Amino acid sequence: MKEPGILKSPTSEENDELLLRCFKDHFNFTIDDLSPIRTHFNYYHKRKKDFLIREGYTSTNYILILEGYVRSFYRTEKGEEVTIELLGKGEFAASMYSILKRAPSFESIQCVTDCIVCSISEASFEELAAENPAWIQLGMTCLKSALLKKEERILTFGKLKGKERYAKLMEERPDIIRHVPVQYVASYIGVKPESLSRIKG
Repeated sequence: MKEPGILKSPTSEENDELLLRCFKDHFNFTIDDLSPIRTHFNYYHKRKKDFLIREGYTSTNYILILEGYVRSFYRTEKGEEVTIELLGKGEFAASMYSILKRAPSFESIQCVTDCIVCSISEASFEELAAENPAWIQLGMTCLKSALLKKEERILTFGKLKGKERYAKLMEERPDIIRHVPVQYVASYIGVKPESLSRIKG
């Protein structure tokens, strides 16, 4: 199944400004003229709990978060949700498995706050990269960042206890602690919500 359509809000100068600022602030990537590439990006205003990608659907898009927070999660055989990523402004959300394999995603990506995001398809990104090598470098920067984050997460779970994982998240991403609901933070660091309450206490 292909990913269901997402209601698109009108493109505005405000959205363009958010995109330009995001590239400059988070990737040190300056776009002098947005006009030639505007057709490659689509903006969406999403509500809390709206889905950007659903498990079981094929997605070919990279989704850049301009405002708000999202989570990536999967469901166990018992139906429990396990949060595997918490992402905020200046980060890309995507099902890399779905993009690279052209297969249904194993995970869902859901807004945990109201969000403004923009998406670009794999095909559009490749077109931009063919026209300008700077986009290739941007892609490599994002890929390295994503790989490093996943490796750090694996090591964190292997070496640290729940309380230490929470302390690490608090030190590195206090914004997530402030804005993401407790149950998702607890799932992300691998503890029960009640255990997180004791850790915080």
